[in-house]
Formats: sequence, C-alpha cells, structure tokens
Amino acid sequence: MKTEPQVQLSLKSVSKAFADYEGRHTVVEDFSLEVLNQEFLSIFGPNGCGKSTLVHLIAGIIEPDAGSIEFASGQAGRTVGIVFQNYEKSLLPWRTCVDNISLPLEANGDLSKRQRREAAVSLLAELGLRLPLTHYPYQMSGGQKQLTCIARAIIHRPSILLLDEPFASLDYQTRIDMQEKLQAIWAKAKITTIFVSHEIDEAIFLADRLLLLTVRPARVAESFDIPLSRPRGFQSLASSPFVDLRAKILQLFRSEISQ
Repeated sequence: MKTEPQVQLSLKSVSKAFADYEGRHTVVEDFSLEVLNQEFLSIFGPNGCGKSTLVHLIAGIIEPDAGSIEFASGQAGRTVGIVFQNYEKSLLPWRTCVDNISLPLEANGDLSKRQRREAAVSLLAELGLRLPLTHYPYQMSGGQKQLTCIARAIIHRPSILLLDEPFASLDYQTRIDMQEKLQAIWAKAKITTIFVSHEIDEAIFLADRLLLLTVRPARVAESFDIPLSRPRGFQSLASSPFVDLRAKILQLFRSEISQ
C-alpha cells in the first residue's frame, strides 16, 4: 500500500509587514503553503514580490506578524540550511574551503577540528563533489565557492534547504553547470529544498513543483506540478511538456505583473 508523502513544512496564513519613512508596507499576506518531505519546490514571481522575505521567515531570520510556520518535527526541532545569492560575502575569507564547509559543526563544540574536516570530506565524497579543500575563497572559482556554500548549508543534515537565487551572480556557463550539480546533490542528499529564482527555465528544470507568486504582497497565484522525469538533462528544455508549461506560466506571470 502506497503511503502519502509527509508534510515537512507548513505555512498557515502567514503575514509580514515592514515600516519605513513612508509608512508600513505589507510584503507577505495571508500566505499558506505545504511542502512535502524531499520535495524540490521552486518559487518564481515578480521582482520585489516578497520571495526573499518568505525565505527569511522560513529560516527564522525574521518572525511573522501573523500566522504560523510549522515543521514536521515541531518548532523545537527546526533545522534549516540556507544559501544566499552573494556567495562572495557568505564565505569567511580567512578560512580554507574545507574549514568553511565544516563551520556549522563548530556550534556545539563536540567535534575536534580534525573530526569536522573529516565530516566535510565525507560529505563531499557522498555527494560526488570535488573541491580544492586547502584553497581560500580568493583562490576558488565562482562555481566552487557556491558549491562550498551548498555543502556548508547541508553538512548538519537540515530538514529544509533554502536557496535564495543562489546562481544569480554566476556567468551563464557556470550557472547551467551548477544547475546540473544541484540536481545531482538533491537526488543524493534527499533534503526538502525550496529554491527561489527569477529565471523561469531554471525554476522549472530543477523543480518537482513550481509556485508562482503574485505581486506584492506575496500570495500564491498558482502551483504547477512539473511533468518531467528525472534525472533531467538540458534536452528537457526543448521537450513539448517543458515548452508548454513554460508558456502557461509566463502567460499567468505577464497577467499578474500587468495588473
């Protein structure tokens, strides 16, 4: 008997507003969402609609003004890994690649430096990644830095991996290479993933499901299941299901931003 997938994350009527000199602005309003265990969810929407705010709410960086955010293990068991767009600023320049990856393991102080490094090397082997472990960030390419950030985000085995436009500052060649690597990492790590992107092809290519948001304040405009088998190659982008879905999403997106 087939069991129903477990809900890993649930947002219920979440709202968030910020105040500035012009007044109070609602960024997320009455937002509800369920994310299934091991699902890869892409979030796509207009510029400034509140995508990053949603990521920060889920990560616990900011708190909602209303509503609730619940994890399968309960609020006390929340474990989240996060990767930001600006990898240049998120890595510690005085630490090598391996010591950047192992940084989260220092929090409880239970492991020695050698043990932390061994854990980082073991994770990279598990994910099939090769990185210059003894190099400092200034010695690494953009793709290597971003892979370092991703490995660091999952070394403590979080229940949710959040990626906030992680490839936006990469060149095109590196970006498509990173998309394939992220797909492989997700398949091996089996971590529930929420991926924010302003690139529609990227968002569809990686996802099990795509969430289209409204203009600010962010609400769910539409949810789309992605009818593409895995693993996916870039020939998927030319397939009829991909092209048809892309056209449908863009039509709704244009309708949303023209309101």
